[in-house]
Amino acid sequence: MRKMNAIIFGSLILATIFGIFGQGMAYSLNENLAKIPPIYYLTVLTIISVLLYLISFVMTFLQYKKHGSEEVNLVLYFSIIGCIGLLTTCWSLFVLAMWWG
Repeated sequence: MRKMNAIIFGSLILATIFGIFGQGMAYSLNENLAKIPPIYYLTVLTIISVLLYLISFVMTFLQYKKHGSEEVNLVLYFSIIGCIGLLTTCWSLFVLAMWWG
């Protein structure tokens, strides 16, 4: 259970970093890797961020079903994942939409 919590927490942190700092990361990847337009890097980072939030949500639900955690904890976890995930996803999709014009 401790390993699962670490994976969920790591996914949330990584998804938040990709979602918030994706624009800077896209420029950095463009300079240091292949010279493709940074908008494609930003698109990939945004998709990865959203998928990591969804994976965190599903893994939390599966952990609840497997271990039967208290329902109060489940509501707390889903609230935290939902708030952080929704805000970060909205921000990253807004930035991506502005880049695509």
